[in-house]
Amino acid sequence: MKRGRFILGKSSKNQRFLFIRPGLAKRGQYYLVSVLILSAIVISIVAITNYSKKNEYLDLNSLGGELQIESANVLDYGLNSRLTQQGMNQKMTDFSQRYIDTESRDKNLYFVFGNQGNTTLKGYQNAIHKVSLDSTVVTSSSGAFIGSIDPVGNSVTLGVDEDSYIFTLKGGENFFFVISRETGGENYVVTG
Repeated sequence: MKRGRFILGKSSKNQRFLFIRPGLAKRGQYYLVSVLILSAIVISIVAITNYSKKNEYLDLNSLGGELQIESANVLDYGLNSRLTQQGMNQKMTDFSQRYIDTESRDKNLYFVFGNQGNTTLKGYQNAIHKVSLDSTVVTSSSGAFIGSIDPVGNSVTLGVDEDSYIFTLKGGENFFFVISRETGGENYVVTG
């Protein structure tokens, strides 16, 4: 064996010799470890970024699912308690207000409820948007608002600026919602 070189392997027909200068193997290990650490950092940053973007939409979807379940329970309670139209309207107004109080910090919330005789729009918006119900402007400012109309036909159209959401009114009491959040220049919307 010559001085200054390492010979890996033994002399035989099927094995090859690998000659390495002293210090070169250690330097290669440092490069390999550095590349692995940098790769791990880049992959973790990309994974965290993707997870954060998915979380925004999932949060709105879970809130939408919760609203569908809770509103059905409130409507069932009102119907089983034989509330008058005014009592049912008050119950849904209170229900909507509780969600506005707890969820409006970074979202626009629009609740449409009532029947084919009278439909109410209650909501909250963080920024100025023109909000209308069947072409009747309810508000053009930020903050909480409420308005009602006597719908013509069996559907109502909620307008938020240039966006329209059409809801079909069924016999009896109805509850619909639109939740939106603007994050990073993108607008996430959930309806139900």
